[in-house]
Parts: sequence; structure tokens; C-alpha cells
Amino acid sequence: MKAPIKRSPYAPLATIVAVVASLFISLGNLAGASAHQPVTLTAASSDREKSPILLDGTVSFAVYATMKKSKETRYLRFNHKPGDRLDLQYLIPDEPAMKKITTRNLPKVLLIDPMGNEEEIKPKERTYFYEPYGRKGYFYLSRISTSALEGMYTVAITSKRASSVVIAVGVKEIPGDVLEFGVGSERCPLKISGEVEISPTRAGQLIGMSETGAKLCASTNGWGYRVGKRDGEDFPVTKDFRPDRVTVAIDSGIIKEILIG
Repeated sequence: MKAPIKRSPYAPLATIVAVVASLFISLGNLAGASAHQPVTLTAASSDREKSPILLDGTVSFAVYATMKKSKETRYLRFNHKPGDRLDLQYLIPDEPAMKKITTRNLPKVLLIDPMGNEEEIKPKERTYFYEPYGRKGYFYLSRISTSALEGMYTVAITSKRASSVVIAVGVKEIPGDVLEFGVGSERCPLKISGEVEISPTRAGQLIGMSETGAKLCASTNGWGYRVGKRDGEDFPVTKDFRPDRVTVAIDSGIIKEILIG
């Protein structure tokens, strides 16, 4: 088996910034929640397979999307477990350009459930509220609260003209994990079609992820995944070598080491 990939003892600056921001950003009284952790959808999110995944759809997040022209699409994904409740709100910021947009020219928002069924989240209101920390106002356009299906939901936001929107997901005011895709530490590598051998660099990107995030990342890439060690306790594993599998060591819910095989 290959030597374990070691993690740097220093957390990435982006992670530190995200944690600090999550402690202070709020988005008003959305369905009983006040602290929504921020996520910004970049141009990479125009590809559904590169869009971020909120690992727990019951945790409160505020997802920001800005489109500079018509027919731009941004995707967002989030997971639900059996028995979860789906809470989602469609909002726009209180900005002159957005207030001038008529209802028919607002971005189209589709909610796609784990079975592939699509539902358009149509604007039904324009209810104003002021968010004191950010000193900014927003308008509710639509709100959903219903029983969730188990699995991954997708939100597709498509602009009809230059516009900015906010999608608020979840209500639990607790820290939440986001699985980001791309190259770099703690980002899930993009899937390579026909991959038969995982490179140390790609496997190493899982180090620092939560156990849930790493397992989902491995599944997304079609990798085998198993736990070889947890909180200092070694688990029995087979001795066969598989170049398309990762064996992880976990400490306090975080991936600390990875073996390929």
C-alpha cells in the first residue's frame, strides 16, 4: 500500500474566513431561523456537477447568486435524510436594479427533488425585511416548508436579465458543512471518466474534510471507501490492494490520513 498522505497542521485561510463569517452573517427571521451561513455561487456553479453540496439541508444557509446577463444558470445541491423537513426561501436584495425587475423577468428557480421531479418556485409575494447586521434589506418572493424526500435536491437558478438572488435553505442555527468541488485542499476532485487508479494528489484533497463530506466525495467519484482507523482505534480491513479505493483515518469526525488501496 502507498504511504499515507499527511495533512498540514495549518487550516486553509478560506476555511478560517468561512468559519468566522458563519458566526456573524444573518439573514433576518427566515422561517424561525436568524443565522444563515453564507455560500456564494461562482461561475463554476453553472455546471451542475461542479456546484456545491450542502451536506445537511436542515442547517441554515444563505446562498447568493449573481448573474450578469440573461440565460445564465447557477446550481446548488443539498441533502436530506429520512424524516427531514424541507425549508427553502427565494429572496432578492433591496437594490434599485432588483426592485425595478417585474415579476415575469425575475430569475426562474427550479427545485429538483431526489426522484428528478421539477417544481418551479414562483414568486408569490414581495415582503420586505431588514437584516440589521449586514444593514441591508431583502424581499421574500416565495417560501416552502414541507416534508423532504431522502436524498439530494438541486436548485437551478436561471436569469432572464442581470440579477441577484438569495436562496435560503434550512433552519437549524448550527455549523454546517459544504462540499466544494475543484482543485485544492478540502475540495472534492471532479470525476474523471474511466478512472482506474486514484492519484495521491486527488486522494489527498479529502484530508481535512468531515467524514460525511469525504464519503460523499468518494461516492461522487466512484471510488471505493472504507474506514481503517477512527479516534486511535484500528479496524480490521482486508489486505487486498485496490488502486480505486481510499482507506481513511478519522479523528474527531475529520479525515486525518488517507491510504490508497
